Amino acid sequence: LFGVSLTIPITDGRLNMGMKHYFITNPAAGKKNSCEELRERIISAATECGADFEIYETTSVGDATHFVRETCENTPDIQKRFYACGGDGTLNEVVSGAVGQKNASVGLIPAGSGNDFARNFENNELFFDIKAQIEGEATPVDVLALNDKYAINMVNIGFDCEVVKRMVRIKRSPLCPAGLAYIFGLVMTLITKPGVKVEISVDGGEYKKYDLLLCTNANGCYCGGGFHSNPHALLTDGKINFLFVNNVSRIRFLTLVSSYKKGTHICEKNAKILSSGSCSTIDMRFEGIQSVSIDGEVTDIDRELHFSIRHGGLSFVIPKGSAFLKEQPILDKATV
Repeated sequence: LFGVSLTIPITDGRLNMGMKHYFITNPAAGKKNSCEELRERIISAATECGADFEIYETTSVGDATHFVRETCENTPDIQKRFYACGGDGTLNEVVSGAVGQKNASVGLIPAGSGNDFARNFENNELFFDIKAQIEGEATPVDVLALNDKYAINMVNIGFDCEVVKRMVRIKRSPLCPAGLAYIFGLVMTLITKPGVKVEISVDGGEYKKYDLLLCTNANGCYCGGGFHSNPHALLTDGKINFLFVNNVSRIRFLTLVSSYKKGTHICEKNAKILSSGSCSTIDMRFEGIQSVSIDGEVTDIDRELHFSIRHGGLSFVIPKGSAFLKEQPILDKATV
């Protein structure tokens, strides 16, 4: 059921003494046949840094979460770094296993098609630099909690979620560049223009009925391979950043796409068709089973969805030379 490991201990390590580095690779993420190349780069960089490391290849959905949680519980006295080598979905699995584990921090080596979480940082090309990752510092970031699940980047409901469903099918085609899969999915979804009817309570307030085209509840700023959907979201402010877009006509929606991509859609002229803000909790009630996209992975929710925030709930590794994309509140320590 679970993956296989390649363990290469370096007893004379020069860096992060007393810490073990786990590189969790997902062969289903990103470009075909890229896993072997990544493995070679990991071995080369980690050996050069003198790091005690292990490569673990997942074989099924949920495998990374199980591996991280079990590894932390079996050796509680050893500090560990778990690098999610894959897309945002792989990162979500690693995060879900690490939340609440005091001896764990999480890094990201983007190898997916969207790689949206890395867009929240300056010089984000350094996320591909494994040596910079090993030499990076861990800092607390927030985590979204929804029912019994977690999200590190964003939860999309409605139109965006349906686009993700189509995108998954489209990017399997060798004829479609990975970077355009979201655009193609968006165009195809626009034909049916699915929305979502929902009742929403913000920060424990009165439930209000909404007929929405889409809804995002975010920790990070980006989704869909670079759409700047929540430009005011911060990874360390202890808040959920939300965006509700009314179920507007296709023509009106098309006029929004460019600004939605750039992050300029939240402005006074759009105030009648969308609302945004930050809060601590959001409660949602749907008419039935509702599909939601959690960090780019679609799952079904049964009628009710409760969001809260774990302020500083995860220790995240920022590669050496990188930093938060914009000024973030600084936390003293991770909290769970």
